[in-house]
Amino acid sequence: METLLGNNSVNWKKKHPIRKVILWTLASLFVILSIAAIYITRNFNQLLTDALLKNFNSALISDVYELKFEKLRVNLLQGNIKVFNVVLQPRQKPLQNYPYINSSFSLRTRKILLTDVKILDLLKLNILKLEKIEILEPIVELKIENQIPIFFPFKDSTEVVDPDDKGKKNPIESFVLQKFDLINASVHVVNLAKERELSVKRFSISFRDLILQQLLGKDLISYNHIKISIGDLTGKMKHEALKYLSFKDYRLSIDTLKIEKSVDTLIYHFADFGLGINTVDVQTADSIFHVSLQSIQLSYRDKAIWLKGFLFKPNVSNAALQAKSKYQKTGFSGSIDSINIIGLNFDSLIYSRKLFVEEIDIDNVSLSLFKDKTKPPDKKKFPQYLAQKIIAIPLPLRVRTVKATNINLLNVERKEDGTTAKVTVGRGTLAAKNITNLSPTGMLTLNAAAYIENKVLVNLNVAYSYTKPQFNFNIRETKFNLLDLNKLILAYAPVKICKGMVDEIILSGTAYRTYATGTMKFLYHDLNVDMKISEKKWQNDVVAFAANTVLPSSNPPSAGMPPRVVSIKAERDMNKAGFNIILRSLFAGMKETMIMSKENKKAYKIEKKKRKLLGNKS
Repeated sequence: METLLGNNSVNWKKKHPIRKVILWTLASLFVILSIAAIYITRNFNQLLTDALLKNFNSALISDVYELKFEKLRVNLLQGNIKVFNVVLQPRQKPLQNYPYINSSFSLRTRKILLTDVKILDLLKLNILKLEKIEILEPIVELKIENQIPIFFPFKDSTEVVDPDDKGKKNPIESFVLQKFDLINASVHVVNLAKERELSVKRFSISFRDLILQQLLGKDLISYNHIKISIGDLTGKMKHEALKYLSFKDYRLSIDTLKIEKSVDTLIYHFADFGLGINTVDVQTADSIFHVSLQSIQLSYRDKAIWLKGFLFKPNVSNAALQAKSKYQKTGFSGSIDSINIIGLNFDSLIYSRKLFVEEIDIDNVSLSLFKDKTKPPDKKKFPQYLAQKIIAIPLPLRVRTVKATNINLLNVERKEDGTTAKVTVGRGTLAAKNITNLSPTGMLTLNAAAYIENKVLVNLNVAYSYTKPQFNFNIRETKFNLLDLNKLILAYAPVKICKGMVDEIILSGTAYRTYATGTMKFLYHDLNVDMKISEKKWQNDVVAFAANTVLPSSNPPSAGMPPRVVSIKAERDMNKAGFNIILRSLFAGMKETMIMSKENKKAYKIEKKKRKLLGNKS
């Protein structure tokens, strides 16, 4: 048995010596190839590293900026190159002086991916051709020291070319890139020229099919598609109307952008663009006012802008605001749920600086006004009517229609005696048409309706003239109980309504620059008032009795009698805006109805005679 096993072992060794040789040879070859692959890869990576740096250093930009990176890895099958821990920063001392460069930037990132690189072209011709650049989570610093920042040296179009100057560095005359992605960058901008500072988090930009050409006197740049997004932006401005700005979730997309840029001209065209921003927050330079916006959406293709959650409010009290002014000044705060701008001509706005809009829809407006009447009015202030204010706007504009719904207004006034008067206007609607300053023809019309103290419905129609400072107005109020206005009346006059019903109010007139004229029909019945002009009750009772005796308790006075329809004239307070003359006309009409002037008495007598003659004939 042992002899048999021993013989078999000897036979196996004799039969398989070639197999052992092959195995050892393959193992040795694998080790040699592995060592060679490591050596070649390291040397190839070094060759590519040298080629990339040589390609960069042969460009004009290398006179001002230096490029550094720790290591490079290449995938020969895919033609991809990964560059790690990259730094692009200004040189401490430029290799050549370019006096026109006034700003600088630096970039640091842990990885840059170059996709589908033509490696042989890079090694042999020192030309970088590739399909895509991807930069992951870079840190970018920009320092701007001029109103028009210039970061890089550019080709001098007046320069005389020397064919013997072979060592001269090349400017970027043309560049083509199919894809570029910069992902989640952190950007810090210091603008010394405008004294601004911006910090941006999660900034990403991607574009497709970039073509850059530097021609004689101009640069041509085109993109097929661009997407820009910002996670958070905060900014501080020292000498601007805004002191602090922040927003989140900024998104911008542009299709087919073409740019032609020269020293003093920028021409651009695009097929479409869209914009979205959330949580906009702004503080004014004096830190007094705070403005915020929940979101803004913009679409070039849809010709529309959608705004949501607009808020404007002071950071200080009304008393603190009024203390800053020597004269009477209206302070205000408010909010708007939504503003939709429809039919906006972006092309005319961008290329011609003209604003053309078909319709603006505003919903759910809450507005608070405050005025301190213990202060004197500014006698040097002469407000214009609305049409003249629109004509004075420097931006050419035409807005066909503005509509507002769910308007709620609170007006608070501190009166001369220190007491407070409040007026509430709710459930209001507004429609304005033909808003323009482009050789305006026709009238600017304004139709509004609202409830005073949430009970009395008032309709107001106004037509403003563009050619001269005047407008036509019409007020209509339907039946209501005068007791519903007691709170309002007591706030402005020592009069209390004990009872009384208004059947109808119609006021029509024309307001000119210094006065207004018109007619008023004020129908009411069962009027009884109580007046308080003294601290002694018996004196107030006497005044109230006299007032109720003199004032007609009804209009018309009795059945069969004509109503008092009076002509009115009201002088304008030249230091107040157009709505004040409408109120003056309304109060003048009420006064004329109850205590008529000679002219209105004469006209009323004629009307009574006509009514009497008609009654006799019938």
